[in-house]
Amino acid sequence: MRLLTPLAAAAAFALAAPAFAQTTPPAPPVASPAAPAAAPTTSPEEAAMEAKGQAFEAVMNQMNAELEAILKDESKSAEAVTTETNAVLDRHTADITTFAREVETFIKAEAAKPEHAAQKDEMTAGAAQAHQAIASIPGQIRTGVQQALAARAAAPARPQ
Repeated sequence: MRLLTPLAAAAAFALAAPAFAQTTPPAPPVASPAAPAAAPTTSPEEAAMEAKGQAFEAVMNQMNAELEAILKDESKSAEAVTTETNAVLDRHTADITTFAREVETFIKAEAAKPEHAAQKDEMTAGAAQAHQAIASIPGQIRTGVQQALAARAAAPARPQ
């Protein structure tokens, strides 16, 4: 069972927000025979946010592996699974909350730039939505675990 599907959607939305905010796509560089094509420019803020996103993804992948191992161990009681899941989530909640705040701050800073004046309201609303989506990950995972436990309890016993 993949627990972090909502995470993937939230992170994709959060990190793509600056891209959808651009009013026009940048013109493709014109390559001259004497000079190599210029690499796309990324602001220091965008590069820093991308690095934070990659670090967050690594933390979430590690957390997901821990959670999946807990769920796959059918010898554990539902109570043990819930307790262990909560312990994993409690260890990572600060990382999730921090990243949610960083994404929101980044998008709001981008929205405040003059070149994004036309999209400022949309971007500001998107920043709040991204924050909420990311911050809700622990609750979504807890709900998913409880649903998985209920499905496991309802499944017919397997012969051994």
